[in-house]
Amino acid sequence: MAREQVTEILYGAHNFYLEIESDEDDEKKIVAGFNAISGGGIKIEKRDVTHGDNRHKVHQPGNIEYENVTLSRGMTNNKDLLKWINKVIKGEDDRRSGSIILIDGQQEEVRRFNFFEAYPCSWSGPELSADSSAVALDKFELAVGWSEWE
Repeated sequence: MAREQVTEILYGAHNFYLEIESDEDDEKKIVAGFNAISGGGIKIEKRDVTHGDNRHKVHQPGNIEYENVTLSRGMTNNKDLLKWINKVIKGEDDRRSGSIILIDGQQEEVRRFNFFEAYPCSWSGPELSADSSAVALDKFELAVGWSEWE
């Protein structure tokens, strides 16, 4: 019996874009570059169930939890995310969808992580120090209603 050859391609974690719905319309647009994006995982609760006199536990999927997405970028003059979090601070329910797009070396999209009904739930500013030469970083966290990988 001949063995099938499986070819898998590995993608670098350094080529990605972030798209978020605009506040003016439903169109998504690429937001300023980020040096790191993390989170966005999915956790499915495992429930142990027994039936009648059967002493064996059966595992069943339970509630689904979508992890927050954390964004880190060098501080720029782009204030789109700050405007968004300020709307939420003022009490507006401004939920948006977006995508984290993984690209290959030819700048072609290879994977897409879509998130929906997200809103900014955290922002932290840069750590400033007179003896540092590091780039000032903004960190944002988005609470995600639900998500999917394509």
